[in-house]
Amino acid sequence: MDNTSISNQSVLSKCLSLLPFDSFSSYFLDWGVKKLTTPNLMRICVASQLGKWESFSQIEEQVRAREDSRKLFGVAEISGSQLSRRLNALPSTFAQDLFLESVKKLQEVTSEKSGHPLFGKLHVVDASCLHLGPTFGKWAYVTGSRNQVKLHTRLVVASPDEAFPDKVIPSTGNVDEREVVMELVTDPDATYLFDRGYVDYAKMDEWMDMKVLFAVRINDIHKTTILENYETNGEKILKDAKVVLGSKPMKHPVRLVEFKDGEGRKYRIATSRWDLSAEEVAELYRCRWMVELFFKWIKQHLRLVKLQSTKPQGIWNQIFFAMTAYCLALYVQITEETKKSAWQTLELLRIYAERSWKAFWKAIHRKPKRTSKGRQKSHLPRSPVKQYDAGVAVVKPIGEKRSKTAKYFK
Repeated sequence: MDNTSISNQSVLSKCLSLLPFDSFSSYFLDWGVKKLTTPNLMRICVASQLGKWESFSQIEEQVRAREDSRKLFGVAEISGSQLSRRLNALPSTFAQDLFLESVKKLQEVTSEKSGHPLFGKLHVVDASCLHLGPTFGKWAYVTGSRNQVKLHTRLVVASPDEAFPDKVIPSTGNVDEREVVMELVTDPDATYLFDRGYVDYAKMDEWMDMKVLFAVRINDIHKTTILENYETNGEKILKDAKVVLGSKPMKHPVRLVEFKDGEGRKYRIATSRWDLSAEEVAELYRCRWMVELFFKWIKQHLRLVKLQSTKPQGIWNQIFFAMTAYCLALYVQITEETKKSAWQTLELLRIYAERSWKAFWKAIHRKPKRTSKGRQKSHLPRSPVKQYDAGVAVVKPIGEKRSKTAKYFK
């Protein structure tokens, strides 16, 4: 952000001002509501994700504790039970549209970036599961002992270091990835990366007809009929060939590249990228790891793993609010042109939430000051005295059998 954005406005207020919450006013939903209107409810939900407020009771206390709550959320205090009821009743299209507004902000600041320097525009498609409690959400049971929901996600790779979701489709856990994949493959100018769960010969033929570029991992059980072999260079590339997939052959041939990674694991990639070398195809598929890192990031750093509702609508809303918070953190990181990661940026947003944006700006642009040479290696001999436990623990020397009694060193 430029210098005009540096103000005494609080950090949380500044982040929430980036999104058009007031456009979600609804006379129907807010009929008879005095304080917790739909825009204010959505502000609180996004703030809870940015601050990682873990429960409705914690959200209640956070709102009550903030001095600027009335100005920020339109209420000075609110009950957790009321938040729960309103979140479950909020149409999920509202939360989805708010997420799409945050995506537009990211698309604006990444419009000049062309994606990956080697492969161009990349879209990584994958799904991740969120588990519900064993006694809740019976509508989401996949097996007799497991119930879950899924996040079918399309991740846009803006650069090798920046990626964001621009489309998310929540579903129950029994929805197969191939059932929703066509909703995520819509841009003919992008290359799509898929894992093994997306192998569908009919859809791959359809993508070939649409001239959609893709790379999908296949298993050893998938039958391949080789039409032409290409020369390979290097030990890691095992095969590069033109093949037809399936016992009932596909209409279009694809390229098959087999390679081994650094740990010796074998990968088989079916792709429509004929313009790349086999080594580049292997590197292309490695970019799919970005979506795995994304799922790990949102589960670790946002309020998502612990689902706070047992109702479908409440869970879908929580998912979209979490995605919105991720986009806001990434937007701040990109616009501030900081070298800090998205997680470090979010961490600073949480630390400085009640401080001024000016204080946050100084923190995120603070250069490290190293006043010492760091820890120096000691040239003194190690102490011959064995360091035990100072007499507070039971310690058994390494190598002793379990049948022997542990000694208590003092």
